[in-house]
Amino acid sequence: MSATPARRPSSRLLGIATGAVLIAAALAGCAPPERAGNSGGGTLRIAAATDPGESLNPYASNQSPTQQLRSALLYEGLTRLDHTGRREWRLATDMTANADFSEWTIKLRPGVKFTDGSDFTSADVVASIKYLRDPAHAVQGLAFIEKIDPKAVEAVDGLTVRVGLSEPFAPFKEIWANVLLPMTKAGSVPEKPIGTGPFSVKDFAAGRQSKLERFDGYWGDKPQLGGVDIIEFPSQQAQANALLSNQVDIASGATPTIAKSFAGKNGIALLDSKGDFTLRIGLNTTVAPFDDLRVRQALRLLIDREQVVSNAFGGYARVANDHEGGTPQCVAPDIPQRKQDIEQAKRLLAEAGQSDLSFSVTTDGLLPGMQELAQVFSENAAKAGVKVAVNVVTVPELLSKWGQWPVFIDFNPIPYLPTVIGGLLPGRVGNATHWDNPAFVGLADQLFLAPEHEQCAIMNQMHKIEHEQGTTITPAFVNVLMPHRSNVRGLVPDVNGRPLSFLTNVTVES
Repeated sequence: MSATPARRPSSRLLGIATGAVLIAAALAGCAPPERAGNSGGGTLRIAAATDPGESLNPYASNQSPTQQLRSALLYEGLTRLDHTGRREWRLATDMTANADFSEWTIKLRPGVKFTDGSDFTSADVVASIKYLRDPAHAVQGLAFIEKIDPKAVEAVDGLTVRVGLSEPFAPFKEIWANVLLPMTKAGSVPEKPIGTGPFSVKDFAAGRQSKLERFDGYWGDKPQLGGVDIIEFPSQQAQANALLSNQVDIASGATPTIAKSFAGKNGIALLDSKGDFTLRIGLNTTVAPFDDLRVRQALRLLIDREQVVSNAFGGYARVANDHEGGTPQCVAPDIPQRKQDIEQAKRLLAEAGQSDLSFSVTTDGLLPGMQELAQVFSENAAKAGVKVAVNVVTVPELLSKWGQWPVFIDFNPIPYLPTVIGGLLPGRVGNATHWDNPAFVGLADQLFLAPEHEQCAIMNQMHKIEHEQGTTITPAFVNVLMPHRSNVRGLVPDVNGRPLSFLTNVTVES
């Protein structure tokens, strides 16, 4: 897998727009970008996917993987997930609730500066939350904070914010770790957004390149790198070619085949981040026969999960069990592992009157392994007489019909709570299968009111419902692979598939 974007709507329709702006052949004839850093540990050159529609606005409605990579270096949230997946304080230092979780008080970190040198205060948090909460701005993170009453967000003093909710919500602290909810200087968005991150913008050309330089006034541990160049390429192979020819230091998108062939050769190493990133097959319940639970169960029994791991992901994955990943603080749910059972699948299809089932699975091939997963599924299904065609479309076409595709390939790199909020409840833009399970919704309501020590048990009950009655075939948790030149030191794996968000100790040796 490549370094990950956020999940599609409320993740994927978090809008992923790509296009071919840079031509690999033309790049091959160009001199490598300048290497000299403006101080310290040099300049890190990152190859990323082309996004001609990108902007510097971290709240833009179309957030590509490249835009999110850049935003993670320019902006910060109130909290974040560390590389082990645990929440840590960033611009906030504490959040406390009233007795029924209907109002929260946020304490902010003192001494924080924006990259223009101005102070970060409660006024900026109030402005950021109100901007995010306004439906007119169509921000991708809106689903995660919709319980906030925008009229009840106020600054108590320079470093304290009070947030009133329309209904009680216990996991308030967790939602702010979402990369779609950064804080910006009041009044700076959308035209000239200003953040508090460790880097600032030196130069930006949409669809081509971003040049970032270290912000020496950063409040936290300052990066050793003097700068970061994000250089955009139209394909994973083009990124790989740029890495081989020393035009870049890191390829943020690499297929397992490319990553495996590069590792240990030509001065290239491989960063392998293991976590709960999933590629899965969505089954749209508004389209027959996928509204029939027997059909969905049969299709889940057709797939050979071990073959998916070995063939689609080159072994850089582990078997999953048709439910989303958990959270670091919770033990895995006690659910028997589903395995391929062709005969049982045939019986279920016969009961549903679908022995001659045929359909297409649609993918835009945005991420490594998507087309390969579709192909393995097609081959597995044929063993039961089910005909599955692989339909490859462009990213814009897939997004233009989001929620209409009968069967499609989707992805999810985000933790469980935001997955529930943005993609598993009815009516959410991320719920492209239109799943509406009353028992699951009831447990979600309990989760939103439960204290932290009760949440794991509830989430594991929810996983069981996903496994038994859900609308996705989730065969594997996929590693995020990042080939890089061996003179890049200090990279750390990240369970959420975002290792380039953690560059504090990274250096590029001459």
